Amino acid sequence: INKNDTIACGGTVGAILTCPLEVVKTRLQSSSVTLYVSEVQLSTVNGASVARVSPPGPLHCLKLILEREGPRSLFRGLGPNLVGVAPSRAIYFAAYSTAKEKLNGVLEPDSTQVHMVSAGMLTDNVCF
Repeated sequence: INKNDTIACGGTVGAILTCPLEVVKTRLQSSSVTLYVSEVQLSTVNGASVARVSPPGPLHCLKLILEREGPRSLFRGLGPNLVGVAPSRAIYFAAYSTAKEKLNGVLEPDSTQVHMVSAGMLTDNVCF
């Protein structure tokens, strides 16, 4: 396995491992009302009123997804995500590695400065 294969694999593995977190986050952001509407309690003692129920947290959402849809549903959207993430991560890490190699000749090799400047240069280029 060469360096570029390792870089691409790292981005892919990262996307796979974080996919369940992305699914839970998306569910909490987009459909929080439907996740806990069954927990709303109606009271008719003093007329109709609704007891306020706090929105579910990530663990509650994860539990509901696993119970209702099964573990496979935690990886929905992984395919399209990999199509975008794997090349993006590969480009980022290849550029980071190249920047480190060049800076090792200018600064103290493999020092904190080399790592920080390499990451900073890429952040600047990616953001602007």
